[in-house]
Amino acid sequence: MDPRELPPLSALRAFEAAARRASFKAAAAELYVTPTAISHQLRQLEAWLGLRVLDRSPRAVALTAAGAELYEAVAAGLSEIGRVAARLRHGPAPAMLTLSATSGFISQWLVPRLADVHRVLPGLDLRLQAAEAVVALQAGRVDVAVRYGKGPYPGVHATALREDCFGPVCSPQLGVSRVGDLRRSRLLHVEGRRVPRPAPSWARWCAQAGVAGVNTTAGVRFTDGLHAVQAAIAGQGIVLSSLVLVSDALASGLLVRPFPAALRGATYHFVCAPELAGRADVVALRTWFHQRLAAP
Repeated sequence: MDPRELPPLSALRAFEAAARRASFKAAAAELYVTPTAISHQLRQLEAWLGLRVLDRSPRAVALTAAGAELYEAVAAGLSEIGRVAARLRHGPAPAMLTLSATSGFISQWLVPRLADVHRVLPGLDLRLQAAEAVVALQAGRVDVAVRYGKGPYPGVHATALREDCFGPVCSPQLGVSRVGDLRRSRLLHVEGRRVPRPAPSWARWCAQAGVAGVNTTAGVRFTDGLHAVQAAIAGQGIVLSSLVLVSDALASGLLVRPFPAALRGATYHFVCAPELAGRADVVALRTWFHQRLAAP
């Protein structure tokens, strides 16, 4: 293209701003010039084109038919120039990874550690997708997942992170420390757990711990484990919970674990499509999970 066929860039910038803001004064403030300078640039552009592109009035400016056609091209061109200039100036956009996991794992374990993710992996842009069912791994939609189960997972690359276990937890305000306290306490139950199998239950825990005399059918029932944990924190009773998911609440003292006996749970796995297993951002995130989740 012959550069002589292009109007002056400064005039095009003034035209785009005045047309978008419908005001010489607003355009001048945006471009850090005077309204007189904007008016001069517009006259220069119209002289170059040989036609009017803006109709002026005391209160506002409006595009002519020719101006509307020119504005569409100028706005698109300046936007593309700005996008490329920003990329060259600031570097490529952060890598985006979509991670799928259960809502309980995301809210109770991962969200409190997001600051650490950003600190260790500052170039990673993470999108979290909560899903109770196993989702298909598809680059561009769901790249990686934290799955909870026994495995193996055919068709994906899986790394075992940590085996879970379930034990009684409650608020320290309840003062539970002996079996007699447990017999007098309200039990909180979580129904509908699909993993692990068999599902953790008070009857199973009492049998394994050798505790008798507890009415394992009484108490309050929840269909969401997170709600049951919140009730326990509020001092509403004792719940059999994943000790991985309540690790922060135990560390902070919001919950205590009055009895050491625990039921085995399933295992957390980091999974991705085989073609992504060696990609740098996936490797970095897998390493972060292994270091943070594998530690007791």
